[in-house]
Amino acid sequence: MTAVILLSILLGLGLLQLRWLAFGPAPDLVTEIDHWRRGRERAGRRASTGAPVSPLGRITRWVSETLRSYRPEFLDTLAPDLAITGRDLQTWLARVVTTTAALALGPTVLMLLRRAADPETSLQWGPLLGLGLGVAAVVLSVKDLRAEARRRREEFTRALSIYLDLVAMSMEAGQGHAQALPAAAQIGTGRAFTDIRTAIELAPSRGITPWEALGQLGQRYQILELLTLRSSIELAQDDGARVKESLIARATTMRAIRLAAAVERANKATQSMTQLNIVAAMLAGCYLAGPYILALRTAAGAPG
Repeated sequence: MTAVILLSILLGLGLLQLRWLAFGPAPDLVTEIDHWRRGRERAGRRASTGAPVSPLGRITRWVSETLRSYRPEFLDTLAPDLAITGRDLQTWLARVVTTTAALALGPTVLMLLRRAADPETSLQWGPLLGLGLGVAAVVLSVKDLRAEARRRREEFTRALSIYLDLVAMSMEAGQGHAQALPAAAQIGTGRAFTDIRTAIELAPSRGITPWEALGQLGQRYQILELLTLRSSIELAQDDGARVKESLIARATTMRAIRLAAAVERANKATQSMTQLNIVAAMLAGCYLAGPYILALRTAAGAPG
């Protein structure tokens, strides 16, 4: 009886295994669609580059496709930084690949040249040093991009604060927000005002409101102030009085933040100047007192 039960269990497990092999698990539709979309994007990029591609271009394209396949979230975090700094992904990757390859292969090449003159020279440290320099090149390149993007966002935020001040003054003078927005964008200069002006001018042709256009610009550049502005204006539900109040309140808040940041920068500059003055005074004191100290030591017979 026990043997029959064991045989029945084994037979059932065998049938389940056979069914699994024959039909397999149900595919993940979202994953399949995502793989199909990425494959189509890769095919489109390859088809669009009909001209001959240099070896560096092939390496850069391979790195880009590898990152898109295995680390898409990394590229998603890089996209706003590249956009606000005005850089293209392929151009930035080409520069990083060139720098990394030069630093990674440089120590080994130098070791080989030295070994040609001295056969006793060891080569074991060349690849290790090159690996460390290559990793450092990638890390510093990403860090430099993020630092530049942070600086550009701060500049954009200051320009946005000035723009909202201009809009608030125009609305307090009697203009509606539909007229104040493009009029204020025409006054300022710089890339931030150019981006704001372009977004507002293209909003009607795209069938969206100026707030939605500014919100999309904030999403592209990862600027929280633009996203907050869009949310606060959308809560006003296109009511002229409420929109005016929201804009004036937002302009006042950003003006206070801008002034606080300016005061903080001034305090840091003052502190740095104070420290430099103290160091300069100490060096001047040592320079003036040094000859007298040496003269006293000489007069006392101490070795100089």
